[in-house]
Amino acid sequence: MFRNRPDGPLRGPLAWLLTALVLGGCGPAPEGGRFDAEQLDANWSTGHLEVHFTQRLQLSPEARDALQHGVPLTVGVELVLRDAHTQNRIRRERSFYEIRYLPLSEHYQLARIADDGQDEVRTFPRLRHVLAELSDLRLSVETGALPGGEYELLARSYLDKHKMPPPMRLPVLFSPRWTHESAWTSATLEIEPGA
Repeated sequence: MFRNRPDGPLRGPLAWLLTALVLGGCGPAPEGGRFDAEQLDANWSTGHLEVHFTQRLQLSPEARDALQHGVPLTVGVELVLRDAHTQNRIRRERSFYEIRYLPLSEHYQLARIADDGQDEVRTFPRLRHVLAELSDLRLSVETGALPGGEYELLARSYLDKHKMPPPMRLPVLFSPRWTHESAWTSATLEIEPGA
């Protein structure tokens, strides 16, 4: 006779083990950090878009621990300007900010990574001061001449997982504890014809 399940003393402990595994997987998923976009304002004037982006940033315990152990974290801010009616993308701009912990001075360093290699670096006594600095950003985007009409500006922020050190990239990509990304937020922009 064929039997699919064990008899005897293993049957009880095996059932308890399977039940514990199944119920353990039903708990709440571990949370990553929170990046929440709060407000987006923009003004356009003679080929330049001045953007004011406010957000709330909170790092997960894993990200804070990595930072304390010498892993730099890169926060990206992405802006997309598009035509409000056709949804055609006109301009896409990304800015990157690197956060480092300096163990000898016990300070944090924030560097805006520029395309031309001229990084702007500032030092702060606490991580909360760095996150506060990133929570209120003023950005300038060169758009060139734009025809009059209605435009939509989209913005989001995220922890750039691809800029992590190579040994951490794969685990970070798949771990829910490393999910640091805001939803897209938008603002409408009206440009007068002939402006």
